[in-house]
Amino acid sequence: MPIPGSSLTKSSAKSYSLVSKFSDHAKTFGQMIALIQDEIDDTTAEYSVQIQDSILTALRLCEQEPFFFNKMGEMRFKTQSGKTWYGYEDTAFLETAMVIESLLLEQKEARPIPLLYKSFKKAQKEYKNHSAQGIPVFYTFLDQQIGLFPTPETVETVRLFWRSAHFSDILTLQDENPWFVYAFDLIKARAKYELYKNILKDPECAAVAFNDFQEQLQLLRYETSRREGCSNILSTGF
Repeated sequence: MPIPGSSLTKSSAKSYSLVSKFSDHAKTFGQMIALIQDEIDDTTAEYSVQIQDSILTALRLCEQEPFFFNKMGEMRFKTQSGKTWYGYEDTAFLETAMVIESLLLEQKEARPIPLLYKSFKKAQKEYKNHSAQGIPVFYTFLDQQIGLFPTPETVETVRLFWRSAHFSDILTLQDENPWFVYAFDLIKARAKYELYKNILKDPECAAVAFNDFQEQLQLLRYETSRREGCSNILSTGF
């Protein structure tokens, strides 16, 4: 669902040099708070709580937009007889910034079996030595590896459905995550708009912040279309 309250025109001819700025934005939640405090001249940290709330509001709003780093998808990998754990060498796409939504075990001439998720602690308790083999019925996830239990005894295909991690999936916002790498300026501009509009009650500054937000939104949509091989960004009616 694209961001409400935003308008979009056909793609402008902005230089790709603007997009290259993304690599400079590997910053954190704390850095964004400090930067906004500086930009609104909050020298006494009077609005620190409101700034944090505005950033979180901006993140919740912006993660509805399907950018190139905020996608959903699926992939397949093959099980191996006697092998419990499957990592990057098996799936070719297990990243720290992805969240597993579900797994299906495909079988020849049979309906796919949805695999249940269990925590590593529960999986370890039920299958301490991983010696039991059979048709997997549940999975767990540890250290960027998927564990299937019971351990597969035949070669089957597993379908994995995933999505990009939301900010709420990150254990700490002090760590770098895709939103602060690729959308730092977008989030900051929207947070300032929320702050000026709802807290500081400054319509003029709110309008400036919203225009900045629109510019950053257009830039990210342009980059998303470019990476997906689209030449134009069409209006979505917002």
